[in-house]
Amino acid sequence: MEESHDFQFVLPLNSSDLKNSSGDQYYVKEIFGSAEIPQKLQECKRKVQMGDPFYMFDHFDIYYSVLETRSSDASSSQSLMRSFDLLYLTVDKLFQDLQPLLVASEPMSNQQRSSYLNLTKMTLFLQVSLVKKINNCVQQALRNQQVNVQKKRAKQADSLEHFPNWDAKRSKFLVQLFNVLQCPLENLWSPPVAEDDFISLLCDVCYRTLELLPLRPDNRNVFDTIFQILGTSIKRFNQAMTFPVRILQILRGTEHAAASVAAGILLLHEEYGISSVFSILIKNIVDALKLDTADSTVSKHFSNFLAEFSSIAPSLIIPHLEKLADDLLDCQSHTLRNCVLQIIGDTVVSELTSEDLSEELKEVRNEFLEHLVAHILDISAHVRSKVLNIWHHLKVQHAIPLNFLTRVLDEAIGRLEDKSSLVRRAAMMLIKSALESNPYCSKLSLEELRAKHEHEVLAMEKLNEVLEEERKQEEKLNDEFSTLAPELLPFIESNLTEFPDMQFDKEESDETLLERIVPLMREKNYKDVIVLVRKVDFLAGNQNMSSLLKHEEHCVYVLALLKTYHLLAAGFKQSSEEMLQQIKTVQFLKDSIDFAVLVTSAFPKLHEMLMSKTNTDVFEAVDLFTTGYMFGIHGTDSGMQRMLQLVWSSDKEKRDAVCDAYKRVLFSTDQSGRAHAILVVQNLSKFLSEIEYGHYTALESLMAEWVAGGDIDAAVIQVLFERFTLKLEGTTSNESRLALQLLIMASQSKASIVSANTTIIEDIAAGERVRRDPRIFTGCLQLLVNSIDANNNAKYYKRNNSDAEFVGKITRLFLDFFFHQKLSDFDALAMSVFEYYYRMCQAPDVIAQQLVVTLLKRFNESWLVKEPAAAAALESSPADGNQENVLESQPVEIPYSQTLPLTQTQPDSQFQSNRSLMPVFLVSRLVFCIGYMTIKEMIFLDMDIYNNMKYRDELTALEERKNRNQQAAGNALNAARRQTLNMSAMEVRKRLSGVAAEPQQEPDDDLVGATAEDNIAEEIHGICEEMLLYNPDALLAKLSPIIIDFCKRPGEFRDAKLQQAANLALARLMTVSSRFCESNMSFLMNILNLTKNIRIKCNTVVGLSDLTFRFPNIIEPWTGHFYAQLHESNTELRLTAVKMLSHLILNEMIRVKGQIADMALCIVDGNEEIRNITKQFFKEIANKSNILYNVLPDIISRLGDINLNLDEDKYRVIMSYILGLIQKDRQIETLVEKLCLRFPVTLVERQWRDIAFCLGLLSYNERAVRKLMDNMQHYKDKVQVDEVYQSFKLIISNTNKLAKPELKAVVTEFENRLNECLQVNQDAPAQPGDQAAGPSEGQGNRIQGARTKKGGARTAPKKKAPARGRGRNARVESSSDDTLSSDSSD
Repeated sequence: MEESHDFQFVLPLNSSDLKNSSGDQYYVKEIFGSAEIPQKLQECKRKVQMGDPFYMFDHFDIYYSVLETRSSDASSSQSLMRSFDLLYLTVDKLFQDLQPLLVASEPMSNQQRSSYLNLTKMTLFLQVSLVKKINNCVQQALRNQQVNVQKKRAKQADSLEHFPNWDAKRSKFLVQLFNVLQCPLENLWSPPVAEDDFISLLCDVCYRTLELLPLRPDNRNVFDTIFQILGTSIKRFNQAMTFPVRILQILRGTEHAAASVAAGILLLHEEYGISSVFSILIKNIVDALKLDTADSTVSKHFSNFLAEFSSIAPSLIIPHLEKLADDLLDCQSHTLRNCVLQIIGDTVVSELTSEDLSEELKEVRNEFLEHLVAHILDISAHVRSKVLNIWHHLKVQHAIPLNFLTRVLDEAIGRLEDKSSLVRRAAMMLIKSALESNPYCSKLSLEELRAKHEHEVLAMEKLNEVLEEERKQEEKLNDEFSTLAPELLPFIESNLTEFPDMQFDKEESDETLLERIVPLMREKNYKDVIVLVRKVDFLAGNQNMSSLLKHEEHCVYVLALLKTYHLLAAGFKQSSEEMLQQIKTVQFLKDSIDFAVLVTSAFPKLHEMLMSKTNTDVFEAVDLFTTGYMFGIHGTDSGMQRMLQLVWSSDKEKRDAVCDAYKRVLFSTDQSGRAHAILVVQNLSKFLSEIEYGHYTALESLMAEWVAGGDIDAAVIQVLFERFTLKLEGTTSNESRLALQLLIMASQSKASIVSANTTIIEDIAAGERVRRDPRIFTGCLQLLVNSIDANNNAKYYKRNNSDAEFVGKITRLFLDFFFHQKLSDFDALAMSVFEYYYRMCQAPDVIAQQLVVTLLKRFNESWLVKEPAAAAALESSPADGNQENVLESQPVEIPYSQTLPLTQTQPDSQFQSNRSLMPVFLVSRLVFCIGYMTIKEMIFLDMDIYNNMKYRDELTALEERKNRNQQAAGNALNAARRQTLNMSAMEVRKRLSGVAAEPQQEPDDDLVGATAEDNIAEEIHGICEEMLLYNPDALLAKLSPIIIDFCKRPGEFRDAKLQQAANLALARLMTVSSRFCESNMSFLMNILNLTKNIRIKCNTVVGLSDLTFRFPNIIEPWTGHFYAQLHESNTELRLTAVKMLSHLILNEMIRVKGQIADMALCIVDGNEEIRNITKQFFKEIANKSNILYNVLPDIISRLGDINLNLDEDKYRVIMSYILGLIQKDRQIETLVEKLCLRFPVTLVERQWRDIAFCLGLLSYNERAVRKLMDNMQHYKDKVQVDEVYQSFKLIISNTNKLAKPELKAVVTEFENRLNECLQVNQDAPAQPGDQAAGPSEGQGNRIQGARTKKGGARTAPKKKAPARGRGRNARVESSSDDTLSSDSSD
């Protein structure tokens, strides 16, 4: 019930102001204590239930007391929530009563209006204040809860249990507030203008809620209500000026507000048509950011808002985007630049990609894209990577115009060399996207495109000539029609006058009428022509238009139509459209060529990325090549081959990435079952046919993984066999060979593939097909050898009998092939035959020697011919292939072993009158077979025979022990098998020689076993040392002098292939016996040094590598010859030497010495493969203990030798790579000291620059910088050289970046001392007394520095200062670092 109260309620600035009385303003008379409040709230509840909101006048103080309560206990929280519920009901009741009064036609009385105004202000003030207080309490409770969780305190009670369902209640309050504002509240005031403080009170709670709540999917309705309240306030209550200020304040200080404010501003635009506030807000944001553009939280918050708003309302931000770009793209904060560029990208995608853009919008789009292009070269790597990602997104969305595509791709290719891995990764993603969806002829090579372009240009030139003729003809016809027009006009006027509106039926078509008009024009029957022309015009639907024309205009119109038919009647054709199409074709091909040139230029850089140290570079490059290859992009196949090198990477992630990439390419099909298997085989065959020979082993490794992983399953193997056996329809001979190679690879990891199909393979290997293609014969034998399980030892599988039928067949086939001159790859065939003998047959040594004896016998009986028959012999085919092949069981004497003639004869008493000749290819093949048989014989003894004998001894020993202890026997069997599994006699001798040196306390079973093992190994060793090459009855003993004779007399036996085979056979003979090796070692070195045949040199280097593993002590004195090959001019030889040295050093067969500097020089070799192998080598030894660190002084010393004349740029490239591999702090600290100690012992300015450059490459901690200061006396006189000084300045600047305060302090101290040192050096020459001041070390250095500067190289012979430097080094350094004290004369 409305009551009369004589007061005014004034909204206070602070709630405490209500405690003070002032005039007729309302004030709080009594504040109740916490104990009284619950009871008082019960009274309020009763009043609320009575339904009279005016109870508030008497009970305001109760609610005010709740607001003023400082306690935060459960009772106070409960009172807050009860008060909120009561006030919610009070406001609801108040506006139920007030709404009719406000909208009534008759106004309220002043007293009634005043009462309702006071009541409205009082209740809403209390309600809003209460909501703010509860919000603060809830936030404080959440903070306390978070602190408890972080400190891992005991489980606390739920801090929000005192405020049940507060989110829902707050949402209801906001909806109620919105409903209140929908009433015409201004009618409560007189004049009817709402009080500003009152509206601000309602809006303030909305702004505070924005600051507190993050936007979530479940509370979006809350924010919609808030901005509906704010929108109503702006539209009806003049809050347009306050809104941007408060929103800017919220965005500046609240991170999570960006999304909610962006959504709210869009709501204001859509529901209330309010857009001006956004313009004001943008202007304020730009002004605020101009004042502080550093990377701060403010920049981040504003950036988040702008990005969020542009993503949901790009059309609204376009008018302001140019201002944002102009004002913010040059600011210091990379976050802001990223934000603006992202907005530009999103806007282009969403609003500026339509085909029907106006010219104005196209210009706007191009301006935006120019900004994106420019910032690809931004100073910040964050911005560069961001822009490239934006371009990638634009490409995916097909939003890049063609005229920008080539420019952007060019910039992206340039960023492949960026120092930031993020930028390189983004660039590769963009290039990959451009390749995937490029509009050009990407499947054609550059040469094909250029040829096609030239062809189309010629066609365009011919078409241009045709057009020129047509233009002349058109001019002539126009002149003719000009003379004809006066004759036609009377006919036209007569027809139009007589028949102004002619109607025609539509039975005839335009084509039919045209066929009738052209002959009539030629006959000059103009009356009928005019009728037909008007009919055509009528059928075209132009009747209404022509009826609107005046008579004169209509005559001209018909005359123009007649002119067209006059041209057609004369046979005139226009080729202009064809020319336009041709121009487009030529331009398209030109663009395609530009695109292909760009892509081609990227491939070398992408190849380097594959070998990068950074994993992300490798992964992106692999993905790019894989995607391009799958799309058929020309040129990506080279990258797919280069990727195979990563199979040998020590990084498992890289290996897995490569394996997965090849699985995508080769095993991804849209088929299943047999169809899938056929496609997989096709993919594998195609890829195998494209790879280089050097990558074959890497593909073998991948095949093993795919077989083990089940990717190559039984279905794929079945299809491979069908292709191999030519049972699959349409299979070519080349596809069959590729299938055979794939089966060989697959069977290396799964022997059952062969063992289950042995009969089929043997039938093909011994059939007629191999005579047509001997490569099938070679492959079949390699495949059969793979039937031995790689996980089994040699003693566990069954061998074929030496007299087996299949063995005899392949022997006879080999003899036939041997004498066939045109056989392309005899070496591989011979190796496969001997490999089969020694791996698959019993008594392989007997079979092999019998084969060689048979060959010698045939030479002696059939192939040693007179000179007249030589030509016929050279051209003959193996006619003896079907003769009976009787293998000799014992070696035979070879009377002509020393006088075996070749292409030129050798005088001999037996052939004084007739000189005899022999085909040189046969001798070369025989020598090759002897060499390969030798190496297989040695391996057979060392591995197979040894393991077999050991196995037999184990079985005998175990049988003897069986009666004593059955359990012990089982353990011994397992132990014995583990010890001797796949070991060679040579390895056992090396291992047991170390065991024998250790004293044993008492003999036990293991020692007895070791002794027996040692005896077997010694027995095998004795056979190799004494019997194979030195037993008079041995075949090799009779053949080795022939081999040596060939090698000793290259002038007589000049054939290159024969010399290669002989030298290779000699190296293989040397692997058998250390005695033979030692006696021929100097001879082999002479061959290496003196021969001009590169193939012989390469074979010798490889042979020396094998000998190093076999007899390391014999080869060790000759290792210098290995390193000498690194300086040869032939690339193949250098590459072979690098591979062999890397292999030997990494397997610790060669001790790393100062000669490693020769390997370091290969880092700057002209051949890319040599550079890559060398870099990988140093990377590997850097991971092996301290090897690289220990040899670094030698490398620095040798490469810094002035006599080496190494280019300074190359020196820096080498040292940059090698020193980049040193990562341990302790090693860096010691290295700093060692490098500083080198200054006094160097004489030339170039050496000082080199040392300073090396120091500049290292990363410094506090101790390393102190090392620099402690050794300053060694280089203080050298800093006068500008390059040396700049290197030290580089150390200072690099170390200061991201350094901790302690390190920065030390660096500052070093910088000060360096500057002081520079000043001393400048003053030193002006102080003569310093030179006689005594034996001070620093003074001596200053004198030397001054003399060096004045006299240059002439002061070098003065050795005193360097001598003192060497002595100082000897005292300071440990013995392990003596190499540092050697000067540049090393």
